[in-house]
Amino acid sequence: MYFGVQYYPEQWPESRWPIDAAMMQRAGVNTVRMGEFAWSAYEPREGQVDFRWMDRAIQLLNEHGIRVIMCTCSRTPPPWVFKKYPGVANTRFDGHVNRYGQRYTVGLAHPEFIALAERIDRAVIEHFAGHSGIIGWQVDNEVGGFNDCYCERCLRTFQDYLRDKYGTVERLNQSWGEHFWSFHFSDFDEVPLPANNPQLALEYRRFMSHLNVAFTRWRSELIHQLDPGKFVTTNFQSFTIKHTDYFKMAEVIDLPGMNHYPPRSPELILDYYRGARGKMIVLEQLSRLAFCDTGEGWMRLWAYRALAHGACGTIFFRWRTARYGQEQHADGILPHAGQENRRYRELARMGAELKTMGERIDATHVEARVALLMGYESRWAMEAGLDLPDMQGHLDVIRFHEDLLRKNVTTDALDPHGDLSRYQLVIAPRLWLVDEGIAANLRAFVERGGVLCLTAASGVVDEFNKSFDTPRPGPLAEIAGVEISDLSPLEKPVRLSSAVLPALEGAQATVMADEMHPTTAKVLARYASGWRKGLPVLTENRWHGGRVFYLGTVLEGAALSALVGYLLRVAGVQPVLETPPGVRAYQRVGEAERLLFLINENEEPRSLVLPEGWRDAFTGMPVEVVEIGGVDVRILSQSDFQVQ
Repeated sequence: MYFGVQYYPEQWPESRWPIDAAMMQRAGVNTVRMGEFAWSAYEPREGQVDFRWMDRAIQLLNEHGIRVIMCTCSRTPPPWVFKKYPGVANTRFDGHVNRYGQRYTVGLAHPEFIALAERIDRAVIEHFAGHSGIIGWQVDNEVGGFNDCYCERCLRTFQDYLRDKYGTVERLNQSWGEHFWSFHFSDFDEVPLPANNPQLALEYRRFMSHLNVAFTRWRSELIHQLDPGKFVTTNFQSFTIKHTDYFKMAEVIDLPGMNHYPPRSPELILDYYRGARGKMIVLEQLSRLAFCDTGEGWMRLWAYRALAHGACGTIFFRWRTARYGQEQHADGILPHAGQENRRYRELARMGAELKTMGERIDATHVEARVALLMGYESRWAMEAGLDLPDMQGHLDVIRFHEDLLRKNVTTDALDPHGDLSRYQLVIAPRLWLVDEGIAANLRAFVERGGVLCLTAASGVVDEFNKSFDTPRPGPLAEIAGVEISDLSPLEKPVRLSSAVLPALEGAQATVMADEMHPTTAKVLARYASGWRKGLPVLTENRWHGGRVFYLGTVLEGAALSALVGYLLRVAGVQPVLETPPGVRAYQRVGEAERLLFLINENEEPRSLVLPEGWRDAFTGMPVEVVEIGGVDVRILSQSDFQVQ
């Protein structure tokens, strides 16, 4: 179990380093992450490279039993780079060239940046390769953040990317559509920067994501070549960030990493970044935020939440709050003065606990029978084609996930192309973009007997963001048993009626409405007011061995909870445990034992009666009624069970 902090020795006097190392050791820290912003300290002037100070920092930490995750550093060049090589800077869509002073203002496809970045990153990797105190590597930091570029050079690189992808300009025209507003190309050189064209905007977003993945791949491959046996990771940003397809980035590293800042992102982020790999590491775990009142216990609770969702480690951001710079009043366990405080004591408490539990947690994994699907291409396509904030697809995914959390149902979150063979229930909210791969994947899942739920605004466009010329949901219309003739935003809520699901009687449809016409599906609920009165809003279709539900609107609160409960019953999925409001139950399963994490998000203590067979994970004593303090965590263990 990796447990530690982000540390910046270059920002503090070397005389302070031994104090920090000793304090970390007392708190149970076994890992630090370092180096992602160190280029100016390594090379203050061009050609004057000095790694000796970092060598001393690593040695000191190692002497205190602390291992290092070393970062490459090229995306934050020092000022001399921008002064001597102005071509490294990227350009905003309005044509403004970004100057240094903010981080990441570089173009990843600019030849000057590529040469300089590969030189410094190779030097870092070569110097530290083989160091026994370095256990793994991180590629830079938040790769892709602020790297979008709209300069003429990037446009030419984009045009070359299109040549490679489409082969002929005729195929590009056919794929994107021709002659709308006289938009037809006779040569790839005529393709412009993206504007208000959904097909062009989607492809440029793919191109930018491609550059970010390629940047990561090059460094990952070099690390594996020069320092074999060490894992490679990088940290994915908050859930609302979608500059990069993180599912594709996860394919070029060994261990998905992530930032976990609960006030900024929903809990869904933990399952989304765990993805198909089944585990991840939190490389930036919230300690505090300037705008967030993080009271006693929450830092530890949120870190345990990440472990409960499958993390193999948590690295708090950061050891000590910076005394200067843009993050001067942001995160930090220690305050500016560097003394022990309540957050340090919270860190030490968790460090002591993980000395006992770390290896046992590592021997288990998350096991889900429910999957939520949401791909980046669908998010990009919907934003490019229908830029209505309330209708963006991720909002419904969050709603479904939060209700599953309240029900204590373990959930995976995947790209819709992912392997669905292990799941009983798949929910794919607002699956705007459906290519043939996605359609085939969902058809196969239902054919095997799976239960699938689609929602409004699904099956609208193909892989090029071009609308289908068949009724929605396009390639999914047959398995859904419905045809959609229109999609409209709802200016005000509309009442529903249902004899099948009594909880939907009188409930409200919100945000949007599909105009649905069943072909083979059975109607479970209808609109009860307005011009849509009598039209279907929820259907069920039996197709081959499985069942497909289609919800043609957005449900919230009790209505959504009733639908999710119905889907779980149909699919035969059971919750981990029934708990009081505000108490969440999570489970990790291994060959030797099952671990139950009970997290109380209430400020007051809570208790609950457990089924037989659970023991306190620390003492081994049987527990029938478990008491959980306010903003606290209990871990229980069960050994006598059969893994399904």
